[in-house]
Amino acid sequence: MPEIKRFTVGYLATNCYVVTTDEEEAVIVDAGGGYDKIKGYLDGLGKKAAAVLCTHGHFDHVYDAHKWQKSGAKIYIHAADVELLRNEKQIMPGRSFAVEPTEPDVVVSDGDEIKIAGTVFTVIHTPGHSKGSVCYDLDGQTVFTGDTVFYHSFGRTDFYGGSYNEIASSVRKIVLREKDALLLPGHGESTTIKEERIFNPILQEI
Repeated sequence: MPEIKRFTVGYLATNCYVVTTDEEEAVIVDAGGGYDKIKGYLDGLGKKAAAVLCTHGHFDHVYDAHKWQKSGAKIYIHAADVELLRNEKQIMPGRSFAVEPTEPDVVVSDGDEIKIAGTVFTVIHTPGHSKGSVCYDLDGQTVFTGDTVFYHSFGRTDFYGGSYNEIASSVRKIVLREKDALLLPGHGESTTIKEERIFNPILQEI
């Protein structure tokens, strides 16, 4: 059974998740900061990050991606957000943020399966917050939702590549799945599919 540890990191209090199993390899979801602290945690477990799964390319989710890459981890991101990962200055409404340009090791698409550390992460393309936003379904029990689904909410659509219609469709794609699952968002507290079916405001439009 995978163990998931959450670190709240960076300027915008991003959730960075570290997934470990009995194997030596570990998986990081959204490397938005906290490299030294997270590496210390992994060192204490005798584990090494083998992969960084980016839910999307915004600075607060990829800020430390290059550090993990230099230490041997492979960077995964959807094709439509590669341009954000490579861009040293990300422009958001009213602000500009400097990010180390990074080349991905693996470009993912909807439906891809990432088999690592004795687990399987399935890629679900969920555009709307960005063009290449994805969620990662871990073994059908936990979904890392990035900035697509939040607790009783959903991600902003006023950034480059954002679309309200697309994120509405993407939230429904996750929340209206038949099987309940734990949802781990990019910011804020965790939730579940069952919870969001009842309380997520986008569902009220159906």
